[in-house]
Amino acid sequence: MIFKKNFYLLVLPENLFGSAGQSWKNLSIKKIVEYLDFSPKVITFEDLDTLSLNKDDILVYTSSENPEVRQFIKNRLYYIKDKCKLIPSYELLMAHEDKGFQEVMKQEKSFGNLKGNYIFDIDNHKISYPKVLKTAQGAGSSGVFLVKNNNDVKKIKSKFFNQDIKRKLIKLQRKIKLNEQEYQIYSYKYKKFNLFVEQDFIQALECDYKVLVFGNRYYVLKRNVRKNDFRASGSGNFEFIEPPIDVLEFAKEVAHTLNNPYLSLDIAQSAKGCHLIEFQATNFGPYTLLNVPFRFVDSNGTWNKEENCKDLESNYAYSLNFFLGKKNVS
Repeated sequence: MIFKKNFYLLVLPENLFGSAGQSWKNLSIKKIVEYLDFSPKVITFEDLDTLSLNKDDILVYTSSENPEVRQFIKNRLYYIKDKCKLIPSYELLMAHEDKGFQEVMKQEKSFGNLKGNYIFDIDNHKISYPKVLKTAQGAGSSGVFLVKNNNDVKKIKSKFFNQDIKRKLIKLQRKIKLNEQEYQIYSYKYKKFNLFVEQDFIQALECDYKVLVFGNRYYVLKRNVRKNDFRASGSGNFEFIEPPIDVLEFAKEVAHTLNNPYLSLDIAQSAKGCHLIEFQATNFGPYTLLNVPFRFVDSNGTWNKEENCKDLESNYAYSLNFFLGKKNVS
């Protein structure tokens, strides 16, 4: 495969690019480059200031689990996205560790097979009980709550939507001084808001599946729901199994929609089919790839089971080779 366009790998300080698992480990950019079918230029964010980009150029970058660094990346790449092809796309960067934007994407593109809603006012929740409410920012199972009735909503409201004492005192003063209409406007303007996502609760869920996609290679981990809980994420109760074909086909369908070389998908399965709970397209944990004994490869609609080499860098390179070759960008 010969690429005629300029190809860039954009790294963070210390050559950080994606997640290597433990926080003290780093993906080897040198190793990734050696496995690629083309010769990219490794650059930093400082290099962007002097770089002359063309529409045909390809820039592969990483995000960060640190919210300040992640916001920096979003701001720096906002205008870059109009100058070249970004991998992942800018909308996938917006979705990184942001369940709210993921929900917006799912509704806009009609994928995922799970009813959801993005809110900032707890009083505007719409989905009927039982349902799941989760904080919009961050990844993992923290900030995820099963809501069965109004009392459960009140508990969440008390924890995440409660005003501080100073604001309550000011509000009381305004109530005395303002007329009813003015106070209503004031009260809403200074109401405590927070970003949340609500989703249909999947009944009788015993497990979900973490699916990592690298090109046409799929790595699957079964995560059992923890005892006396409804969440599988973070349970630590994992199984290396041969996944149902329906899960693989659903993951493939989602991968086609998201259109990225590599993905992390959280998929649940019920009597109504498969459901996408969350997804990431950059800087996601590689535990599944590094531990499952087998991978499942889509070969022209047939699923082949292969031994897993458990090499993260070679899989990143493979997925980029596969993705860019398939898109005929050479």
